[in-house]
Amino acid sequence: MFSKNPISRKSGADIIYSPILFLVLIALIYSISYRVSSNWMMLVAQFIATNIAGIYLWNVFKNPRIAAWSVLIYCFIWSMIARYVYAYLWIKQPFGLGVDLLMALTLGAMIFSGGRQVNYGVLKNRLVLISFCWFFFVFLQLFNPFAVSSEAWVYAMRCYALYLFLAIVIVYLLLNKRSDLDIFIYIFILFSTLGGIYSWTQLNLGLNYADSIFIQPKLDRHMLWGKLRVFSIYENAGQAGVTLAHAAIIANILFIHEKVKKIKLFYFIGAIVCYYGMAVSGTRGALVIPILAIPVYLLFSRMPSVTIIGALIGCAALFILLFTTIGQSNYTINRMRTAFDKNDASYQYRMDARAHYAEYMNKHTFGWGVGSAGYWGNRFNGEDNVMKGTDGGYVQLQAEVGFGGLIIYWAYYAFVLSLTFWLLIKMKTSDLYYKVLALSCGVVGLLAANYGNSVIYQLPSNLIVSISLAYMWLARTWSKGEKFPEFKSHFN
Repeated sequence: MFSKNPISRKSGADIIYSPILFLVLIALIYSISYRVSSNWMMLVAQFIATNIAGIYLWNVFKNPRIAAWSVLIYCFIWSMIARYVYAYLWIKQPFGLGVDLLMALTLGAMIFSGGRQVNYGVLKNRLVLISFCWFFFVFLQLFNPFAVSSEAWVYAMRCYALYLFLAIVIVYLLLNKRSDLDIFIYIFILFSTLGGIYSWTQLNLGLNYADSIFIQPKLDRHMLWGKLRVFSIYENAGQAGVTLAHAAIIANILFIHEKVKKIKLFYFIGAIVCYYGMAVSGTRGALVIPILAIPVYLLFSRMPSVTIIGALIGCAALFILLFTTIGQSNYTINRMRTAFDKNDASYQYRMDARAHYAEYMNKHTFGWGVGSAGYWGNRFNGEDNVMKGTDGGYVQLQAEVGFGGLIIYWAYYAFVLSLTFWLLIKMKTSDLYYKVLALSCGVVGLLAANYGNSVIYQLPSNLIVSISLAYMWLARTWSKGEKFPEFKSHFN
């Protein structure tokens, strides 16, 4: 009897290569949506959403890189989605968890569509290894006997370790081309520029209906002496200021060295708009990003004229802020100047709070458990939370993972940055050199800014830093003229 070649014979698992799977999924979603909908607005929204979701899923499984870029874009817009959906549809959902879902979708689509062709061997490197070690340490905190709850751990550990580890894995497997580094930088600066423009509208045209509702529970933190701390498209003014300062310094560095006129103009506009957004956010901690990032850049710029001019401008700006009252009548300048005043009431309050919490933090070498301090501690431990005022990023981290964990955390970043700076010393001057330098300056600035507020544990900063680390490490291979294997999908 004639039998087909087993290689060409289809198996039951081949159903995933057919659109029927997604058609069934869409039909199921339609059915559920129709049953749970209580009003026509919800039904229309779900009808549109399920159609978009079906098309999106089909394309994601054909090309998982779409989902990978979606994670980056979503981390900028999730707060806006939550803001407008709640204002106009009165639906309050944890839209921040969408980052988790998109990351899971990215990895799932990659495994299904790539199968055995995915070159997992590229993950055998020191960055992935030490990132996993940090993730494993945070995982062990789940068993800390002093922890608030396992649920608090699930929420808090994501921005401590999960996003960091998964972002690096995704970049290595899916976004490992030189052109992907450019796309990452373009997306970061583009959405930050849009955020800066949105800041201008909030400050000069006023808050719209959705923004007004969003800010009500946070009014005491966003209105100081009758002046709005502009929060733009982000979750709060602190994150707005830091993210825009981060984007501004990267755009500024790349503008200096870019040779293509159109891209140079893009960087110039991005830098100006983002610096403006940083200033009107009223976030004093954001100032530390350019203050530390610029000297690092000048040290490695390899352009004596730029180093001298930049140093003079930087020293002049600091002199004006520290030793003069020029521009004191301007609220934005006045607000920035208070960042250097040790007698400032806000600064004194933070120092007193840290001295108070030091008693608790020093009791346990490995902390009170991830999720026991700050926002998540307040949410899951209520009035019993003794770590309510840990607004500083490293104060919060020490409270949760202890001094031992804080040392491991700093060792992680010290290892990556020191080897990156050593790489820069050995690299030839090129476009890649300045892009790696810009990312490194941004990471240094964010690590410093995290001392004042827990900004590096929030989106989008957390994901931006994680992806930056991945590309800083990928550059070690690119600088040798080598490439990574390109991802190939079974669906194409």
